[in-house]
Amino acid sequence: MLSFSIRPLRNDHDEFKILRDLVETMSHLEDEFSQLENERGWNLLFQKIPHQDEQLKFDAALSVVNRSLNRFRDVLPYDHTRVKLKQGLTDYINANFVQIPTINRKYILTQGPLPTTSNHFWQMVWEQNSRVIVMLTRLIEKGCSKCWLYYPDQKNSNEFIFNDVDLKVIFLSIREYRHYTQRKFLLKKLSTSESRTIIHWSEFDWPDHGAPNNPEPFLQLLCDVRHCGAFDCHYGAPILHCSAGIGRSGTFVLVDSILKMFANSSNPSEISLIDVLKYIRTQRSGLVQTVEQLRFSYLAVIAGFKMLNQIEQSEHLFSEDHSDLSGESDEETNCNDPSHPKTCGRQNNVMPNGRLPENLDEINCDLIKRADSIISNYQPSPKHTQRTFSQADLRFLAGDSSYQPTPNMTPRGSQSSLILRKRSIGADSTKDLNISTEHSSSSPLIDSSNNSSSTIDQWIRKPRQSLLIGVLIFLTGSILFYRFAFTSNRNH
Repeated sequence: MLSFSIRPLRNDHDEFKILRDLVETMSHLEDEFSQLENERGWNLLFQKIPHQDEQLKFDAALSVVNRSLNRFRDVLPYDHTRVKLKQGLTDYINANFVQIPTINRKYILTQGPLPTTSNHFWQMVWEQNSRVIVMLTRLIEKGCSKCWLYYPDQKNSNEFIFNDVDLKVIFLSIREYRHYTQRKFLLKKLSTSESRTIIHWSEFDWPDHGAPNNPEPFLQLLCDVRHCGAFDCHYGAPILHCSAGIGRSGTFVLVDSILKMFANSSNPSEISLIDVLKYIRTQRSGLVQTVEQLRFSYLAVIAGFKMLNQIEQSEHLFSEDHSDLSGESDEETNCNDPSHPKTCGRQNNVMPNGRLPENLDEINCDLIKRADSIISNYQPSPKHTQRTFSQADLRFLAGDSSYQPTPNMTPRGSQSSLILRKRSIGADSTKDLNISTEHSSSSPLIDSSNNSSSTIDQWIRKPRQSLLIGVLIFLTGSILFYRFAFTSNRNH
């Protein structure tokens, strides 16, 4: 059983002692991290941590009727902590409660919904009275389907109806941040017309089986999730999912719980990241799935300690009528409004790869998103600052390789991409994004202006023209050589 000393009311001397212990503990964590880096000991450490408890059972998950409800054959929920559906033909869903009672933390970790389990997912949201969902995967990553599109948005449908579980999900609004997106839904019970507001966080850039390069965007997401009331004890636990529901989701739980322990412990030196990981793995197997995610957990905890007060102060109660979920966010955009422009932001929900697409409009969109990430120098700030773009920066985005952009951009300007697109691109075309299970949704594209279009167009056409000329020269030479050889041979 995981335990540590809860911080009581204290005097100034106790406060100084706790602060000193926190500094010593963080110094120990940093030394441990440095030692693992220098000795390349991450693999050995990861292998020593039990992946699962062999004495715990997965009987419900392995039953014949439930096997098809699992996304992966080897990622199954323990029987003793699994979430049980209260109504319907089955009580099974691949989800577990993960609790740390000493800090009053409770999470629900689940797999990315399948086409056949999306109804069960929303049933669980309703029955558990959960109000916050954190989606840590893209719908498609590297060409593979990682999660079914289980929620409505402005590109496919404004509402999804699940008659078999008596629920309807209605899309309300969207707010885009630099590193992730927040949506609002209305979850409505069809038979009673009772409705609840659901806050949905998604589209955070986190590669499958990997980890972000920088912990600061992740910590900002953690602050915003806390800020929106995810851990309000008057409501159900927040629901976290990636694709399997153990790697990225488990990392989120580990970092959040460790930072909460630091903030509430009277003896921080008692807290061990590895012990906490072992403990939460007894509630859902395989949490923190890879060596990279374990290493990132250390990095995020060390970085989070340096902004611990900010993270703790971000935690708020849930409100049905959140008008401002984050101090750094812009106003919500009602995307049901026909006048709302569909830009080429993160709505595509596809993890970018190294190759540029073939379509010119898609190349424009891809280049802007890449440049957007290159020129950002992330510095978390409690106040919203809007990014501005100079003409020189627009030269860089248009493809002028001779110019290096200035990195004085602020991290979380929600409308920065929109500002850029309004200056250089008009967003007015869409295309269909086909998901592997034959469910398509439209993905916004953009048309370039005259300047950026001509630059990128030349960049694409020049190699094609050179290639075409080369092929023609080669064919002409081959024909002449053949005729010369044939004529010489006949004369002989």
